[in-house]
Amino acid sequence: MRFAHLLLTLALPALLAAGCASTGGADPPPDPEALRVADAKAAALFAKAEALRDGKDFGGARDLFGAVHEDYPSSPLAGEAQYQEAECAFADGSYFGAGELFAKYVEARPLSPHVQQVERRLYAIGEWLIEDGKRGLLGLPIFTTSDQGVNLLRKLQVLLPTGALADDALMRLGRWHAENRGYVEAEHALDDLLKTYPTSEWRLEARFLLAWCYRRDNRGPEYDGEKLRRARAHYLAYVEAASADPERAAEVRERIDAAKEAVKDIDADLARKALAHARLYRRSGNPRAAVFVLRSAVKRWGGDSEPGMECARLADELSREIEAPPAKEETAETREEGGS
Repeated sequence: MRFAHLLLTLALPALLAAGCASTGGADPPPDPEALRVADAKAAALFAKAEALRDGKDFGGARDLFGAVHEDYPSSPLAGEAQYQEAECAFADGSYFGAGELFAKYVEARPLSPHVQQVERRLYAIGEWLIEDGKRGLLGLPIFTTSDQGVNLLRKLQVLLPTGALADDALMRLGRWHAENRGYVEAEHALDDLLKTYPTSEWRLEARFLLAWCYRRDNRGPEYDGEKLRRARAHYLAYVEAASADPERAAEVRERIDAAKEAVKDIDADLARKALAHARLYRRSGNPRAAVFVLRSAVKRWGGDSEPGMECARLADELSREIEAPPAKEETAETREEGGS
């Protein structure tokens, strides 16, 4: 015990010295004079950038504004310089570069007074890039910028989810993907809009387009109708919502009629899938399951269409087969009786 106490006593000065050395490794407080000099340099650089911008040298101004916020991030002018760098890129026609700069700015400074203007810029640039991509290079659909525009609109919605244009961005994304057969991506964007923005002016159009996408995205096994059922539900929800206001109903009467007609067609398609499902059960030796599927189809999708009537007919046929008594097995005795 005494030996251990002696070792601790000998080691204590070294431990204390190590502790003092570790605290001495912290960053020294900022030198006020160095800060003053840095701020003065940043201000001089900012003034030069403003002069170039006012003289329409947007490329040169962009470089100097970028140097201010990158080289002097502690300067009171750093935030404004970052914003002006993006504005100069926009004024110079470097739209993709401007979009990336605006996105970085709002990500770093979400409470900036420029946020509303940045949101408008991001949406306008995203829309321009999408449309520019449709034109392609020399009229050919290659090397397009549409993907850049799509990515920028998605960034807008993610970075500014409570902004005035977040739902507009999702609607534009939904349209773009739907037009280009990117049905899954369109479904995600439109579903996000409906769930996140319950008061959006785009809700009716988004629901109709979402139903349209689900109907065309119906892939998989012949008897799988999940996407069709989703399309049917959204078409019916559209009809109900659009018909609630007589004035709105009059405006979108053609679309309401189109939705009702789509539901009838979907019911027929679902009945066809039920037939395929029932026939699979029948081939597998499970006629009772086939009857259940067919009866459910008639109840859910109706029997007015040709496939629906076929479901009802086949269900009756299988029911009679199930209820019929089994045929007697013919034996030698029965044959003799028959012969006599």
